[in-house]
Amino acid sequence: MTKYSAKQWFVKERSGDNINVEETFELVTKELSTDDLKEGDLFLKAHFFSNDPTQRIWVNKDSVKERLYRAPIEKGDLMETYGIYEVIESRRTGYENGDFVLARAFWADYCILTPIDLTIDPGATLTKIMGDPTDFLTLGITGITAYFGLLTVGAATSKDSTVVVSVAAGATGSVVCQIAKNVLGIKNVVGIAGSDAKCELLKKSCGCDYALNYRSPTFKRDFEEATKDDIDVYFDNVGGEILDMALLRMKEYGRIVSCGAISMYDDMKGGKASAGISREAWSQVYCHKVRIEGFIVIQFADQLPKALADLVPWLMEGKIHLIKEIWDARIEDVPQGMLKLFKGENTGKLITKVIHS
Repeated sequence: MTKYSAKQWFVKERSGDNINVEETFELVTKELSTDDLKEGDLFLKAHFFSNDPTQRIWVNKDSVKERLYRAPIEKGDLMETYGIYEVIESRRTGYENGDFVLARAFWADYCILTPIDLTIDPGATLTKIMGDPTDFLTLGITGITAYFGLLTVGAATSKDSTVVVSVAAGATGSVVCQIAKNVLGIKNVVGIAGSDAKCELLKKSCGCDYALNYRSPTFKRDFEEATKDDIDVYFDNVGGEILDMALLRMKEYGRIVSCGAISMYDDMKGGKASAGISREAWSQVYCHKVRIEGFIVIQFADQLPKALADLVPWLMEGKIHLIKEIWDARIEDVPQGMLKLFKGENTGKLITKVIHS
């Protein structure tokens, strides 16, 4: 029997607008023992956590349970995350002590993952990994999101001439840009980001023909210039005003991929967010027969091998490369990653490396 003093983050109170981590989360120390394991359980040690915008929705008190793609995390529950964990003790067939896994688990330095936990995202909850764990965390979640979003939902092909991507310097957007330019050979790839430095990265590292800073006073004019031939595919990660602008520039039978709406996640009641789409813009949906489709990447879980069979060679051939930012954090500081993400402080995939004392 081995005992561990585990530090685990629980949801103290589901938050409203403008999340306050001190009010939303509570750190609890619990004693865990490998003797606590039952058949099918895994005792895990955390090494890396993924930071994803969707986690904000999971704990937003204004999220309507029946309308979410998954149940929200309730008050008193462990805060969930995707992460890279080491198997300390296994009672699950096929997993050995010392294995590293990509798991849908918790903000905790040590935790027990049960068979019930593994039913949250069937087919996407637990995967053995090899190689650089941060590459796997980046390619295995956001890379696959970019792949299915652009190629399946957006139905992008080499025949398209203009692809626009918002939050283009983020985890998913940066891969979308590279697939569009370096795999499909799209003539005009337009990336939108929130700083001049990120725009420079989009041009140098992601192949963007235009990189637009939405904070620039000339952004609207720059956007019109970059999309003068109109848009075949708009990959939307932000919603709001930029979605409105894109709708006004869509080609006939253009496609909008709704991957996220990070500009709205702190306003789930719809006060600010609902003001983003104008009547003029929405009329373009029927006037130009524009298709808007949302998706959740786990719906493609059964096609994961196909995606990796394409993505891994593209990575090896240099057609795509993974842009990631890793920050070291004690378990006590882990919630700060959510704030970094929503402040736009990261470039590419934001990964928390858990420092064990």
